[in-house]
Amino acid sequence: MSSLKGGMRVNYFLHSHCDGEKVVPNKLIKEITLAISAINIDSTQKIASQIRYSFLNELKCYGWSSEVSVSNGSDITITSLKNYVGLCLQTGNMARIYADLIKLQTLYLNDSINCAVIVLPSHTVAKTLGSNIANAKRLERELNIFKKAYHVPTLIFALEE
Repeated sequence: MSSLKGGMRVNYFLHSHCDGEKVVPNKLIKEITLAISAINIDSTQKIASQIRYSFLNELKCYGWSSEVSVSNGSDITITSLKNYVGLCLQTGNMARIYADLIKLQTLYLNDSINCAVIVLPSHTVAKTLGSNIANAKRLERELNIFKKAYHVPTLIFALEE
């Protein structure tokens, strides 16, 4: 796709960390890809908000939860959960992705999830959203550095135009 303008659909590409492609159930991958394909961007409004709204509304149609606490009584949350798959959608500052990794690793170690999905912009789309926005290219590179600290089987969906 050539640009994030009205009527354009968002596409994606995948990256697997710690065998995420083998662990995340195909049925849930399909639901996530359908939710991504339902994202429609109107360039006259805030793009990150539109991505979040469209994607989460579509996920809810497939039975994905609203935000889920990492621990009872805590305000620390991940975006969604379904069938022991934790999902984080990140369209904000790059620093927030590290918090998401810690949350997912905690849920994994507590046997609350078996695997994870992270949805975030590609490097190109992140530049469209602003400066220092979380992006898949950087996350993929840094996951290799942190693979002993973050070892949750994870699929990364990079949103692409």
